Amino acid sequence: MTFKHEGGAPEIDATREHPSDILEYFLPKEEIEAKGLMPYLERNYLDKHDALNRTARALTDKGLSFIAAKNLHR
Repeated sequence: MTFKHEGGAPEIDATREHPSDILEYFLPKEEIEAKGLMPYLERNYLDKHDALNRTARALTDKGLSFIAAKNLHR
């Protein structure tokens, strides 16, 4: 099971009205709002978290354990 880094599972992302696009993460907020993209970007963001949780569950189901790196994003 693999997921795109910027979005959710490819089979879910493909069904979205507005699939994730890494380049949109770099748009200014004003442009996002002017184009009406915020609801789509929010959905894509939640898909990304779902993908993260699904990956963690798959690793755990395979008996792998892990510890979060608490100083990774300082």
